[in-house]
Amino acid sequence: MEFTYQNVNDALNKHHPELSSNWTFLGWEGDTATATYTFDSNEQHKVIIRRDGTVEAPDAVMEEMDKIACN
Repeated sequence: MEFTYQNVNDALNKHHPELSSNWTFLGWEGDTATATYTFDSNEQHKVIIRRDGTVEAPDAVMEEMDKIACN
């Protein structure tokens, strides 16, 4: 996939709807895009999006997105 704001956000949304709206930084270089999430504790976590549309998200990020979705 071509890395554009829309395409990366769509891949994040497909993985978990909250991923596409809660990042604090979004960028790409080469074959990966990175979305950075900052939690209330000021911890930063990175989610990797690959050109094939797959998303690699740490468990801590997924747990936080589930909490947000439940509110």
